[in-house]
Amino acid sequence: MARRNSHPKYSQFRFDTGSLSLNFVATVRHRGSQPRDLLSMPESLSKWLHLSGLVAPTASITLKDHKEALLLREAIHDTARSLVLNEEPSKNDIERINRAAEFPIAVPQLHIAADSIKWETAHPVNACLAVIARDAITLMGDAERNRLKMCDSNSCQMLFVDTSPANRRRWCAMSVCGTRQKVAIHRQRKSLLG
Repeated sequence: MARRNSHPKYSQFRFDTGSLSLNFVATVRHRGSQPRDLLSMPESLSKWLHLSGLVAPTASITLKDHKEALLLREAIHDTARSLVLNEEPSKNDIERINRAAEFPIAVPQLHIAADSIKWETAHPVNACLAVIARDAITLMGDAERNRLKMCDSNSCQMLFVDTSPANRRRWCAMSVCGTRQKVAIHRQRKSLLG
């Protein structure tokens, strides 16, 4: 399960999209208006990977790792957004996602003396990206992809999985964009009434 950190620098990470890969995509906030990249530095990527439960915060992230992660994130975003809008996804984006998914993921190793299980891999960042890419493939390649949605807020446009029984959810979260929309409608009605 995703964990959150109360540190203000990382408090804006969202883990409520319904999917690991879409949580990763949500690290760019307000895509519809003034996009803000929460993973602008390797250290912030390291923190997000840790908070998502994928890797210990000590994983060193090179500039190349960071660049590859951001390219994967945007490929997932663009592919999911295309599906939501009933458009043809880019073949290059799909190839990038598929390539990332091919990397071997971390494997559990039992350490009796330490009373623990450790997930080990020679390349922790690539293994994490493979898990994210596999999640994206499962999400977008399944019949459930009709539950992919984009927040109706023009400034937000966050992608999420609609788990509501009627599959009619409009907002990334009612407590965020839904409330803002209700307040805006209320103010508009109030100004019209005078």
